[in-house]
Amino acid sequence: MSGDLDSYLIGIDLGTSSVKAVLINGAGKILDWADEEYGILSPRSDWAEQDPQTWLAASLRVIRRVVEKSKIRPQEVAGLGLAGQMHGLVCVGDDGKALRPAIIWADRRSKTQLQRLQQKIGLQHLADWTGNPLATGFMLPSWLWLTENEPQLAAKTRYLLLPKDYLRLQLTGKVGSEPSDASSTLLFDPHTRNWSLPLLEAINLSPDCLPPIYESAGVAGGLLPGMAAACGLLSGTPVIFGGSDVSLQALAQGIVNAGVVSCTIGTGGQLFAPVSTPIHDPLLRLHLFCHAIPDHWHMEAAILSAGLSLRWLRDRFWPGQSYEVLANMAQEVEAANQGIFFLPYLAGERTPVMDPTARAAFIGLTLEHGQAHIVRAVMEGVVFALRQGLDLMRSLNVPVNRL
Repeated sequence: MSGDLDSYLIGIDLGTSSVKAVLINGAGKILDWADEEYGILSPRSDWAEQDPQTWLAASLRVIRRVVEKSKIRPQEVAGLGLAGQMHGLVCVGDDGKALRPAIIWADRRSKTQLQRLQQKIGLQHLADWTGNPLATGFMLPSWLWLTENEPQLAAKTRYLLLPKDYLRLQLTGKVGSEPSDASSTLLFDPHTRNWSLPLLEAINLSPDCLPPIYESAGVAGGLLPGMAAACGLLSGTPVIFGGSDVSLQALAQGIVNAGVVSCTIGTGGQLFAPVSTPIHDPLLRLHLFCHAIPDHWHMEAAILSAGLSLRWLRDRFWPGQSYEVLANMAQEVEAANQGIFFLPYLAGERTPVMDPTARAAFIGLTLEHGQAHIVRAVMEGVVFALRQGLDLMRSLNVPVNRL
């Protein structure tokens, strides 16, 4: 939906490292914003979880801060839109509440289930049914892990939801998803823009356990009274279905048609390349996802530890230090000229290796290297990894005229 010049819209981005709220006017100008960080829970090796209640509480706080800072009147807010981290699994019960911590995209516990599924359905069926490679951290393998390891909880699960779809459920009481995010679950067919019935049959999952699909720009419902009071808005304020974080950042930049590619470095890193028809990489090294716009798609190269690599470096060796200080350190060293390289596989890797067991490494260290070299190598390693994805897209004749 769009607002007129006298109304305002609030966008909420449910990220992996933080949730952000931004206020814009009817002309699309950013007026104010707020964010709140949270961490990734890793109670066991290879596990990556977050508490959905943490998402909800932080989201309500950042919305309220934006409203209070900007001094707008609640009745002037025409609607809320949602963007969110992709792939993750939130299991909710009949009451709509989360039954356990969410298993997010960085999780690697489902390697065994992934291998079994690959052997069961094969590359060709996987390509035809989902257009995507199997990867740990996606909703499908995470669900298979749950059915084997927490069967009683799986039996209580009413819906399998993506992170932003869980947040919207709490805000509005309405269950639903949309193609751009649903296509990142490995349970969805981007060619038909709906849940993949052959795949659901192969894994014995009822389609009734998945939310109905609506278009990204549709209105899901109004803010519930309790949620409205908590965030400082009016009950009934419209909430939009929204989309995946990568599709909405591309839309905001006008990246809709083939030829212009976006590069995003957040916690993970993505190259987003619009395509006019839903074609997939026959070797499934790239992802095929739906765009947030009807009848549009994109191919995506994804790496798991982009900004996460720099955050790991900061938190382990310079805790509390600002990223600006680290960036200034890196500028003391010439680009790619000191013989040290970093492979950013701290959480396994997707494009192009598709291997959850891949491990990070510094290569070429000598006695001459210091802190600045290490920081620069981490930054460059992330960019070189993204470049591999770009080269792969070009090899498949994906149009890349501007980045």
